[in-house]
Amino acid sequence: MTITKENDEAYSNAAFIYNSEEIVANWIKKAGHFRTVKLKNGTAKIDISYGDSSRQKFDIFQPNAEPRGTVIFVHGGYWIDLDKSYWSHFASGILANGYRCIIPSYDLCPTIEISGITGQIKELLAYVLENYAGIVSLAGHSAGGHLVSRMVSSDQWQNSILKSHILKRLNQVVAISPIADLRPLLKTSMNSKFNLNYETAKKESPVFHKKINVPVTVVVGEQERPAFLSQAEFLSEAWSCSKIIAMGKHHFSVLDDFENERSELVNLLAKVKH
Repeated sequence: MTITKENDEAYSNAAFIYNSEEIVANWIKKAGHFRTVKLKNGTAKIDISYGDSSRQKFDIFQPNAEPRGTVIFVHGGYWIDLDKSYWSHFASGILANGYRCIIPSYDLCPTIEISGITGQIKELLAYVLENYAGIVSLAGHSAGGHLVSRMVSSDQWQNSILKSHILKRLNQVVAISPIADLRPLLKTSMNSKFNLNYETAKKESPVFHKKINVPVTVVVGEQERPAFLSQAEFLSEAWSCSKIIAMGKHHFSVLDDFENERSELVNLLAKVKH
């Protein structure tokens, strides 16, 4: 496979965010403190297995009262980096609205293909539907935005006994700065780890599939890279779904609203569909 770098700059985020390393370091610090507090007061459990892989584990954070339902947050990192430990504190706004929050890890490329990661998030969703009562909403950032979008792509549930449960209990999907068309990644050096070709990139792209009957909202930061603004528009147009521009936000700070229980982002996830 020939690797080209034509789109490397277009899909580079950290290099264009001031103090990006400090932002990530602060995530790690805040997430660790949040977990410590929640474990101490008995409202968290970590490393719950949802599949056969050693990375198929999630952390769960519970509100102080009986949960209204579940919100799953799927992290990004271009399917090649990061894990659940970076994001724990982003559960705070969700918990304040009465929902439990689940944050998973998953296997990373190149040990697994992107389609395999999609399959692992399907396993997680099936596990949550079986083990936790109430409605379920999904939020995902960047590569995680791709993964949660795949959970409402019609090809995922053909001939699936889960389809009726998905349609009945999946409440909202919020794709934050999603990668909805994977074909531009063919011209990045990252494809040495993705090992995508044109056909597999197209098959894994939500924009080339119909959406099942679940509400989807696309969120993207006003100050994100043009490629991500375009990707958000691709998905919004393909699925005729709402798109929110988070004013003044870049690819990392677009997540800050998870810590604000009254933010538009959290309110989307807390809203019950009719």
